[in-house]
Amino acid sequence: MKSLLDQASSLEDVVLQKVENSIKSLRIADLELFVTAAHMKSLGKSAQTHHLSQSGASAAIQRVEGAFGISLCTHEKRHFRLTREGLALLPNLEKWMKQIRSLVLSKDQVPIRLVTTHAIAQIAVPTLLDMGSIEFKHMRPDEAYRAILHDEADIALVLDNAPWKGVIAAEIGNGFFQLYSSVATASKQAVLLPEDQMEVLALKQSWQQAHGYPIPLKTTIPSWSLIASICATTSEVGFLPDFLGKKHGLYPVLWQPAPSPYRILAIYRASEDPRVNMLIKSLHQAFTA
Repeated sequence: MKSLLDQASSLEDVVLQKVENSIKSLRIADLELFVTAAHMKSLGKSAQTHHLSQSGASAAIQRVEGAFGISLCTHEKRHFRLTREGLALLPNLEKWMKQIRSLVLSKDQVPIRLVTTHAIAQIAVPTLLDMGSIEFKHMRPDEAYRAILHDEADIALVLDNAPWKGVIAAEIGNGFFQLYSSVATASKQAVLLPEDQMEVLALKQSWQQAHGYPIPLKTTIPSWSLIASICATTSEVGFLPDFLGKKHGLYPVLWQPAPSPYRILAIYRASEDPRVNMLIKSLHQAFTA
């Protein structure tokens, strides 16, 4: 025979299993319907408020009663009246639903963390200012990638010039790298280049092939944004992505080799936050406008 301790343990397991099954069968939408019907004293009006049919609303109430294992209302055709158990449960349900709404609201108020270079941010940031709470940081592409992997950022905007492994990559824009000047008919001259990135190496190779000698270099400046600003206020020629060339009203020079294509990617980890997809959609519109 089982000892009293074993019997008590078995009974506790049964109770816990019953509670777990009840929780699993609860639906927040059903509870919302129940609370609304209790205040309106009408299941039909509550069904209309929650865009349900009468039969759908009745099924929802039955699921709530089934989850708690008690009768919560009288199930009259024209009136919705709570039983004594239903009246006792209602304040607790209202308190619980208020806490759930508060949790959802607080989650939406947590800022989306976006990291990118200063150059890409010039196009991205103005578009996102009306999208709620967003936290921006300027980072080099390698640092931005590392921030995504370490969950220190939610979205990073980078060029498609490296193997971004372990993340989701969505294209938000594309274009070309070209030599730009504020003078539409700029003569051939030494140029401003950024650091030796993949795009710069491609320019040097195509220049050598087209002209038979190395590209004339005036100086190296480690910032796309600074090169764009210099070219916009002087007659210098600089190597830029076209989104910066267009933003600063610059002209592609006529004596350059074939431009190098690029893609801008939004890289991120899998997320159930709907704001991530909304953000990516807005970024795509910003870079394709």
